[in-house]
Amino acid sequence: MKKILKMGVGALVSASLVVSVRKKKKKRKDKNLRKLLALAKQHFMFDDILTSWIVMEPILFHVHEGGIIRQDGTVITFEIDADSLRIVETHESEVTAVD
Repeated sequence: MKKILKMGVGALVSASLVVSVRKKKKKRKDKNLRKLLALAKQHFMFDDILTSWIVMEPILFHVHEGGIIRQDGTVITFEIDADSLRIVETHESEVTAVD
């Protein structure tokens, strides 16, 4: 009985350790993505940003896709390399309202 109890406690401790490590890793990744998005906003230097986004999963190694929507409807998409911090504008277009 004690052996089963020890194995159960060991499994529970192991599971909580795995969850804790995953949670810390996700928190660090989220923080890094927030920094990348802030850098991209700084790069484009717009005062009228309505919203912005960055895709969590990289499209190629450490290259993430993102975008910015300005108040006038202009949409700018970009790619940012997390290693070199190089930003490349991939597309710019204006959105027109449909009546």
